[in-house]
Amino acid sequence: MVGGLGDRFTRVAAAHAVHNGLTVLPQTEKFLHGTKVAYGILVQSALLGQDDVLAQLTEAYQRFHLPTTLAELEVDINNQVEIDKMIAHTLRPVESIHYLPVTLTPDTLRAAFEKVESFKA
Repeated sequence: MVGGLGDRFTRVAAAHAVHNGLTVLPQTEKFLHGTKVAYGILVQSALLGQDDVLAQLTEAYQRFHLPTTLAELEVDINNQVEIDKMIAHTLRPVESIHYLPVTLTPDTLRAAFEKVESFKA
């Protein structure tokens, strides 16, 4: 179901890469794959500047009790060590996030996470 909520590139781009990045943090082990991918779809929307999609998904996620913040995945956006570790893993050369038509750096990915964290539908 989650894969159908994003754009046509969702299944092969940032959503799964963000999931993979989250898996390096032990506290996220208890969350289902699809739950972490759902959060990744939000990050992808932020990376692509799709505020309209981000708004629609955030509203839908709240209805379906899907995470709209890292805190809901027990990750603290202010914990630089954890965020840096997650970003580094998300941006590994083998990750599908590099299919996105944007320039990706740790700073651009961090900005996307921060946008999702502060987004209000």
